[in-house]
Amino acid sequence: MDKYEVTQSAFQASMDRNPSKFVGANLPVERVNWVGADEYCRKKGKRLPTEAQWEYAARGGTKTKFYFGDKYTKTGGNFCDSSCSNEESRNYDFNDGFPSTSPVGSFPPNPFGLYDMAGNVSEWAEDWFAANYYLVSPKTNPPGPPPSMYRVSRGGSWLNSLEYLHSSRRAYLWPEFRVESQGFRCVLNAKDN
Repeated sequence: MDKYEVTQSAFQASMDRNPSKFVGANLPVERVNWVGADEYCRKKGKRLPTEAQWEYAARGGTKTKFYFGDKYTKTGGNFCDSSCSNEESRNYDFNDGFPSTSPVGSFPPNPFGLYDMAGNVSEWAEDWFAANYYLVSPKTNPPGPPPSMYRVSRGGSWLNSLEYLHSSRRAYLWPEFRVESQGFRCVLNAKDN
């Protein structure tokens, strides 16, 4: 799995465009729909991670709520803190210094050496979404549900409350949806390594 979320400079270099609202070379690219994220990864000889791969990577071998423990620390990740514009999600007890996205790698990595697996931008996954999929799926490396209307989005973002940063957080979006809190990272197939 890529160590960092895809940056705007990397996306611009491959795709010849930058859809982001918050412009900066080392900021994560955002406002990319699932189709654009999938296209970028394929151009790089990679793909989007499955939902199961994403969660395994986000946990970093831990079993706690966040990869850094069961309680949030101020260096855990970029979420909607006291400087955030989203009044519904704002947490006045913390200020990470970023009112929106932060440069990738601004917070310490998880135990697997991956950055921003808790916060900054939510990330697209390869899988289609099914609400109760994990009740019926295989326990080891579930292949994902059949096609539906939605694709999976994992992790919290700068626009979300602290609770959205936990490693098991799941959401779903239309594949064509674009929002300034949604980004992605890519992964190589194991056989390609």
